Amino acid sequence: MAFNVADGWTVPGFTHERELGDGAAGRMVLAVDDMTSTKVAIKYLAGGLRADEAFMARFRASARTLSQLEDPNVADFYDFVEAPEGAAVVMQYVDGVGLRRVLAAQGPTGPLAALSLLGGTLLGLAAAHALDVVHGAVRPSAVLVDAEGNARLTDFATAPAGTEAQLAPAYAAPELWDGAPATVATDLYAATAIFFECLTGHPPFAGRNMARLHREAPIPAEEVPGPLRQLIDQGLAKDPDQRPKSAADYLGAVEDAAVSAYGPSWEAQGRGRLTELAAQAALQPEPPKPKPSRSSGRHQVIATGQQPARGSGSRWIAAGVAAVVVAGAVAGGVVFMNSGGDDNPPPTPSPAQSSTPQPSLPPGGVDPAPLAARITQAANEAPGARFSYRRTGCCGAPSAAQGDFGLVKGTEPAYAMRMWGTGKTRKRVQAVVVGDRVYVRAGKKWRPAPVGARGYPALAEQVRRGSSVSAVTSLLEASGPLSKAGGVYKGEAPVAKLAQRPGSGALYAEMARATGVQQISFAVKLDGSYRPVKLWLRAGPAKGRNQIITTSYSGWGRKAIKAPR
Repeated sequence: MAFNVADGWTVPGFTHERELGDGAAGRMVLAVDDMTSTKVAIKYLAGGLRADEAFMARFRASARTLSQLEDPNVADFYDFVEAPEGAAVVMQYVDGVGLRRVLAAQGPTGPLAALSLLGGTLLGLAAAHALDVVHGAVRPSAVLVDAEGNARLTDFATAPAGTEAQLAPAYAAPELWDGAPATVATDLYAATAIFFECLTGHPPFAGRNMARLHREAPIPAEEVPGPLRQLIDQGLAKDPDQRPKSAADYLGAVEDAAVSAYGPSWEAQGRGRLTELAAQAALQPEPPKPKPSRSSGRHQVIATGQQPARGSGSRWIAAGVAAVVVAGAVAGGVVFMNSGGDDNPPPTPSPAQSSTPQPSLPPGGVDPAPLAARITQAANEAPGARFSYRRTGCCGAPSAAQGDFGLVKGTEPAYAMRMWGTGKTRKRVQAVVVGDRVYVRAGKKWRPAPVGARGYPALAEQVRRGSSVSAVTSLLEASGPLSKAGGVYKGEAPVAKLAQRPGSGALYAEMARATGVQQISFAVKLDGSYRPVKLWLRAGPAKGRNQIITTSYSGWGRKAIKAPR
């Protein structure tokens, strides 16, 4: 249907259903992909942003990186589309409620829910910071609480440089008011200010002269429960050098404080409470939108929708990008997409929709053996990477992890990661895998266990098997001829051959037993140096009883991972 969004222009290939909101950065609409019937959120950038050449240049560069940002605590970035008539961002439509709405309807969340939300926010920021992406304007309207009580960050890099303080004045670090650029430290300050608001029902500073308050007013830590005051003092430190050095460091402090004050089940309890608050808030009227002004303009990023809950593995694999199609990336081709067990190809953007060329998929014929050898050689030259892993589907499969791995000649790769699964492994934990030992952090201590022992050690070994370079090469070496489009290779490998492969073979055999299949379908995206960027594999049909693993890789280089003391 017709939908006049930005001077009459809409992104081709999508049917618009309704508006979700508008703000300083532009107008957001709910749309449906005409080919796959998948719901997405599309933000049409405001004319002022499109006219800002410096912002547009910076956002184009950020878009290429955001396309690689795949994390359970970040709403997925699908595409940045430019045309003479306008510009728009296509992104994941999250089944969730904006934190601004939750706070307006429910008031303070309580300490457990506040800690859980802060932990999720820090996880999302850590994933972005690892790719050198700073959010710039973290605020309640940029945080969603999804259907499982997880915090999901949105709206990265949409604040023009120098406007961050005006966009989110209640959450803007002192240095932003002095004209300094947004940094990791300013993101952590904003996350702490939101944490404070969750605990008390109001931001830490409010008044006419926000700049002076952030610079000079005492930190009101006495308003929060005693065990959490040190977190407030650290995160809201006036001097950015006095704040935690990274989101990961801050998260460690949050976990230590939470376990000490509320016990090891704090996260599950907090997540459950957030789920309740979000559900209750969704029944309340949308809070009035703050009046736009130079000092307090805000905008709602994504509203509620019908998107599979976290862990459903809604991901795109394209030649242009690892998980999505993004303008400005390298040449692309056929795309796989899984959403709630549905594996339908989304539309291939035309040149009018995206600057990424879209060649058609040629027939098979690529020999997998020399390709596997080139991947092994390339990985040995840069023996390590950051990774993000997710396993979804039936039969108790859901699990996820993110972190770093390093290749060790003559033995299994070493891993340093955060991971979580289901049931008794649902809590997010830090783990290090070196050789045949797994070290799981419990509070301030590391507990060693043999690889494969029940619980988290078994989960760690599953992650290692499913995300290692040998997982990629095993699929290639066991497959028949490959299809290729751009840098994406697609094929199938018989389980009988895969099961004989050392290391990852056991994982593929387990997936096949659970789903009753004889073939594993896969696609792998490589960079220009033949290092993996994305691995996608599926055991089972596109719809029905299946298991899917997706792994993203970035930041290839030497990674020194040692066993903790």
